[in-house]
Amino acid sequence: MLLSMIKRVLNLIICCLLLSAAAVSAAPVTGKVAVDGAGRAAVQVQAYPLKSMALSGDAPFTSKATGADGLFALDLPPGSYYLLATGSGWFSYYGRNPVTVPADGLADINLPLVPAETPPPAMTTAMTTGVAGRVLHDGKPVANAIVFVYPDLSAQFKGFGLGMSAPTDAKGQFEAPLPAGSYYLVARVRHGNSLAGPLQAGDLFGYLPGNPVTVGKDGVTKVSLPVIAVPEKVSRHAATMFGQTRISGRIVDRAGKPLTGLQALLYADDTMLNRPLFVSQPTGEDGLFQLSFPTGGTFYLAARSNLGGTPAPGELYGRYQGSAGAALKVETGQAIEDLQIVVENVW
Repeated sequence: MLLSMIKRVLNLIICCLLLSAAAVSAAPVTGKVAVDGAGRAAVQVQAYPLKSMALSGDAPFTSKATGADGLFALDLPPGSYYLLATGSGWFSYYGRNPVTVPADGLADINLPLVPAETPPPAMTTAMTTGVAGRVLHDGKPVANAIVFVYPDLSAQFKGFGLGMSAPTDAKGQFEAPLPAGSYYLVARVRHGNSLAGPLQAGDLFGYLPGNPVTVGKDGVTKVSLPVIAVPEKVSRHAATMFGQTRISGRIVDRAGKPLTGLQALLYADDTMLNRPLFVSQPTGEDGLFQLSFPTGGTFYLAARSNLGGTPAPGELYGRYQGSAGAALKVETGQAIEDLQIVVENVW
């Protein structure tokens, strides 16, 4: 009798511990799916872990269908994910993907919806194989959009990928000659002069709802790729956009004067020749920069006025040099402030 009672108590304790562990391991992610700010019903938000091989098929994590208010809730183990939304003829690819979910979760995730299917254009092309199509914003053709082609998720859709199309024409049309295979297409429209770095408020971004697209051995695949505008509030989220680990400071010249229009770049190696891990928004008149990332480590920091390639003569460029040297050690979740990067003209 006593032994049986002890076993029941132990089982109850074990169950409580397991339930507590399960509760701790799941972080709430909440937000809204919307078109022009208005929620949409019957849409499900899907989460693919960062190590996923493809953003297709059944997602490991899926929310319940939204109601008329478009609000969703999803419990995810802390980590990094790609967030997508599908349902009722709508689609969304979260513009900050991959997003890092901390132990206490994320709130106010906004997923702007675009049509899941848009008829491809009736255009002619001289290509033998590849992808041709048009870029649309609110159903209207977008000129000067560049379509980037990626073979898989390894680059997280950053950088130039396998290649890029020429800017779209007045009809929003583009061509991308490609051999047979499977590809991801992403479109960007930058209103500044840079081809790289974070998009700015007012720029356009689009992820093909039909990704990955298949190109056959004999023929051209035609698509319509919708884009959305980067919201004004993107700059206000720079401190936590890519994680809860962050650094901030000021970019100045040799005289200590703050500089406008420069960007801070975070690297994993001291050569700083490879593609940076993260790039800040351009500085304002105060010269302030902010960088956020998911996990800590040893990093190297630089600042420059132009992105892409090695620093060219006449460009403003500089590397962070702290009291302990160039290496910057950051703990996960730590916020390091008041760093200073001194830049000068490259000769």
